[in-house]
Amino acid sequence: RAVAIERPAATLGDGFRGLTDLSSAISDALDRLGVGGAVGGSTLVPRVPGTRIVGPAITIRYAPEEGSVGALVARGERARLADRDLYNVGEAGDVAVFDCGGCTEASVMGGLSGAWARRVAIAGCVVDGAIRDLDSIRGEGVPVWSRAVTPVSGKHRLAAVEINGAVTVAGIAVRPGDLVAADETGVCVVPAAQAAAVLELCLQAEEAERSVVEAIQGGGSPEEVARIFRPERW
Repeated sequence: RAVAIERPAATLGDGFRGLTDLSSAISDALDRLGVGGAVGGSTLVPRVPGTRIVGPAITIRYAPEEGSVGALVARGERARLADRDLYNVGEAGDVAVFDCGGCTEASVMGGLSGAWARRVAIAGCVVDGAIRDLDSIRGEGVPVWSRAVTPVSGKHRLAAVEINGAVTVAGIAVRPGDLVAADETGVCVVPAAQAAAVLELCLQAEEAERSVVEAIQGGGSPEEVARIFRPERW
């Protein structure tokens, strides 16, 4: 749908990366703005431990192939996975977001895909679907979050129908250029137009929480702590 997309300022991404509890802070800020947009790490599972990402979304949407694998292979049909096409229209630091239409029985990303993502400096991948070749992906060091893992290939089972259009991931709308932030706690989608406001709320909350921690560690009373950070915000 689009090759050139508008991305938030790089300084916003840098600001988000400096947050201590990345996805939790963003989730709280999105709630305060009445936006929502967070998915837990038990739904979209971090497959490469200890990684976190922040970057503009590039998107791909898949739909089930029509016909059986055997029939498509017999007819000489080509596979219609398009992960590398997606990476190639992205820029270094982008986050590849895969909408697989609820399919978790066939993979849309494996070791070769991970190698190409690393080659073109994709920041990471968020897959609302399945991946495979976990050892190879981890060896490449590409941060990946996915709903499922399976050895079954998506070739002749899933077909790419759109690149850089609006998609849905775990019920959350994602548009190209939205900021995607993910850590081991979860995945958040920040609408591009609200990225600056979300970051400001995150920074305010982090400063307040730092003061609370200092008060707790310094032996402050509940009343003293409450004056710093209202109990309803805990």
